[in-house]
Amino acid sequence: MSDINSPSDIIALLQDIELRSQKSVADQSEQDALHGSWTAIDFRIAENHYLIPLSETREVFPVPKQITPVPKSEPWVFGIANLRGELLPLFDLKCFLYGQATKVNKRSRIVVINHPDLYSGILIDEVFGLRHFQHDPEKISTSSDSAISPYIDGTIAQQDTHWDVFSINKLTNEQRFLNAAAA
Repeated sequence: MSDINSPSDIIALLQDIELRSQKSVADQSEQDALHGSWTAIDFRIAENHYLIPLSETREVFPVPKQITPVPKSEPWVFGIANLRGELLPLFDLKCFLYGQATKVNKRSRIVVINHPDLYSGILIDEVFGLRHFQHDPEKISTSSDSAISPYIDGTIAQQDTHWDVFSINKLTNEQRFLNAAAA
């Protein structure tokens, strides 16, 4: 590696790294499209594992230490957090679905919704990371859980493990979810 002698050398190096990184991401996206792969976030709500399509999310991060409560809101409104200078409304998915608040711990995560009109995050019990599949999910549901089944958009299997696919798009079309003010 060449010597870095000035701030302009550092900037040039960082720009080179950024360009290579962007090219790598673009190449991976092209490979995924060619191979027909589908990627999702593996998560747990209550005792069950589900997948959220990666395309329906913006990012995942640990629960912020400072969350401001929202007065006169539904119990599943977790609060508002400051995420890099932007106010992010947070919703407790378990509380919304089952009426039981999530017990926040070091494994709890916030999943930011990828929706053009609804910048918000949902509190999840635990995230296990990304899962990659060579095919899209089947448009059937195996969930017998009546609380979550309206938001299930299919199922997918890999190595004898089956996951139901949780649709954030279905959740954000739900009037009850959108109407967070307490009655």
